[in-house]
Amino acid sequence: MKKIKLKTIIVTLAYLFISTLIFAQVPQKISYQAVIRNASNALVMNSTVGMQISILQGSAVGTPVYVETQTPMTNANGLASVQIGGGAVVSGSFATINWATGGPYFIKTETDPLGGITYSITSTSQLSSVPYALFAANSNVPPGTNVGDMQFWNGAAWVMIPVGTPGQFLQLNSSNIPTWSGGNFLGISTNTIANQTYFNPTSGYDAWGNITNLGITSSGGSPITSYGVCWSTTPNPTILSSNSIVNSTTGLGNFYTQLTNLNPNTTYYVKAFAINATGTNYGNEVTYTTFNPSIPTLTTTAITAITGGTASSGGTIVNDGGAAITASGVCWSTSPSPTVADNKTTFTTSSGTFPSIVNGLLTNTTYYVRSYATNIAGTAYGNQISFTTTSTLSLGGYYQGGILAYYLQPGDPGYSSSTPHGIIISQNIIGTADFGCYNITYPNPFGTTIGSGAANTTNILAACSTLGVAAEICDNLVLNSYSDWFLPCTGEWLAVNTNGSLLTLQNNGSYLTSNTNGALNQNVLLFQPSYNGFGSGYGPFPFLAFRMF
Repeated sequence: MKKIKLKTIIVTLAYLFISTLIFAQVPQKISYQAVIRNASNALVMNSTVGMQISILQGSAVGTPVYVETQTPMTNANGLASVQIGGGAVVSGSFATINWATGGPYFIKTETDPLGGITYSITSTSQLSSVPYALFAANSNVPPGTNVGDMQFWNGAAWVMIPVGTPGQFLQLNSSNIPTWSGGNFLGISTNTIANQTYFNPTSGYDAWGNITNLGITSSGGSPITSYGVCWSTTPNPTILSSNSIVNSTTGLGNFYTQLTNLNPNTTYYVKAFAINATGTNYGNEVTYTTFNPSIPTLTTTAITAITGGTASSGGTIVNDGGAAITASGVCWSTSPSPTVADNKTTFTTSSGTFPSIVNGLLTNTTYYVRSYATNIAGTAYGNQISFTTTSTLSLGGYYQGGILAYYLQPGDPGYSSSTPHGIIISQNIIGTADFGCYNITYPNPFGTTIGSGAANTTNILAACSTLGVAAEICDNLVLNSYSDWFLPCTGEWLAVNTNGSLLTLQNNGSYLTSNTNGALNQNVLLFQPSYNGFGSGYGPFPFLAFRMF
């Protein structure tokens, strides 16, 4: 029988960690691969082969310090793969090989292509390098015990530098030995934020921090320049995120600030911080989830005092939904289910019952009314009530382009006992602007009695050519087919306000008049309905347009 000679070609010798688990432990393993061919150079495929692997020390014929056997199976390409250190041990210990100082080392493989122990193929190759983890396991470099430990070479051995404290830095001494220098970062912690049961993004939510260390320096302490709380909807907020900064010094202990402009039903990540000469330091991170409010619940007050142009109603807020009420009132329309997009009154009543006048109505007309209240979750409506106005025109009703606000009385300029005359006001605020031009001389004095508003408006426009002022807007206004609107004087405002309860003015603050305060016209007189008086101011303010009938 012809004797068959076999040979092997070593393809790859790789030093790999086999798995994460193996990587974390000692001894490690070395991955070794070889392609097995027979004497005819044919691959030995899909066959079990027997292998004996030896680690030789000193030379290619040196002393075996470790020997093991394995029986791998070749693949379709004749490749056999083994993990040196994971076979059946014949002699020695893989874990005790001194990779750091005991080399050089060689790997000797002996192979039986028939899977037994009659090894007919031999190959030896030198390990030109050693996997770092294997080297480190036997080196004389001391291991660290804490995150941040470091090592330096003192000329004879590696020496450990234990981790310093936050804020310190390494500095070479006169012997070129690195040592820790400098002070500590200041210390700070974040307190847990108490759960809220009410959502109000404008007033904020209480947040507390605690400064536990001012930061040690050569002078004994570093003043705090800023401190506060930062927050974000993602983890690890910094002072580049939303924050509440108090630019002031403080000492040790708790400090207080607020989280503001938050969204409902949202989780925020929060850290206290403080800044001194050593830098910015953050406390621990805490999380806080804002309350999830619902829309309010409310009822509509029964309709009373029905006239040809007005009616009394209102609403009762039963539950605010767990958030601040930003607007409330009643809305009405000649169609069912009115909304705030229709006619409405606007208040800021946050709880309980509120009255409201429905005005600007047509005579002998059916209207539908609902109360409403708005919070951050949305707008809710009360029950719907319908009613029909009388056939007689009344104050507060719709008449000739606006709301009938005042009938002229005996003694008023233009009064007639036979023909009613009076003042009509626009149903809504026309805009916000300056009354006219300031600090100029007007050719005629400004009147203050009923009927003077139109003349004042003409007087303002004769001396002030600036576009967009209130006098110019009113003079050019065409509203509901009427074009004789003007900016009212103080006397006209006082007259209208005698019926203020029927008018439900949209703004309880200040309205422009066509009268100035002082000979130099430095300020305009502002009518303030809430106390039937005047103030003065400079700058844009809301205004209504008036007309006479």
